[in-house]
This record gives sequence, structure tokens and C-alpha cells, in this order.
Amino acid sequence: MTETVLTLDRTLDAPREARRYVRGLRERLGADRTEDATLLVSELVTNAVKYGPDHGVIKLIVAADDARVRFTVHDPGAGPLPEMQPSESPGPGGGHGLRLVDGVADRWGVERGSTRVWFELDA
Repeated sequence: MTETVLTLDRTLDAPREARRYVRGLRERLGADRTEDATLLVSELVTNAVKYGPDHGVIKLIVAADDARVRFTVHDPGAGPLPEMQPSESPGPGGGHGLRLVDGVADRWGVERGSTRVWFELDA
């Protein structure tokens, strides 16, 4: 499995930089999956900027093998794990980004410790 890491400053430009990086994977992912990955990475990086701590960097980790590509957005936050909000009770600040991830990705999850949200797209 090959792995690359893109380090992003915690700024409003981080989602744009992440989208540009993911679009560069078009040859590996194909057109449709590149659009899916771009959308989901943008959502997760935006959440890391918006809800993560005011310090540290955000890392976009892309790991690929012949069967799948895993995208992980990692920030140094140690707060509560992100949760998918119920569709019948929308929150005023959002909270539906994970519903989008759930609907588009083949698999996804969160990891304890510093905040890591990942999703996989099958090749």
C-alpha cells in the first residue's frame, strides 16, 4: 500500500488546497470517484478547520492499494468524536457532513485519540 501525506495549515484555504490535491489523483481514481473524493475531502477538511483546535496542522493522508483508496483527515483535536446527526433533527450549525460521507463512501469511520475521520473508495 502506498501512502502520501499532505500537510495543510489551519486556514480557510485548507479545503481548496485539499481539493486541488485530490483532483490530481484523477488518473488513479477515475473521473467519477475523483469527484466523490473531492467532495468528501472538502467536507472533512472544512470540518477540521471549523471544529478542530486553534493550533496544529491538518493532515490529509491518502493510502492506496489495488483494491481501494483510503482518505484520512487528521487534526490534533482530542474532543468528542464526530457523529452523524439524525436526518429528522437538523442542527443549527450543520452536522450533516458525515451523512454525506456515509452516502458516498464505500466505508468510513472515526478513530479515537486525535481526531481522525477516514473514508474508503473502492477502485
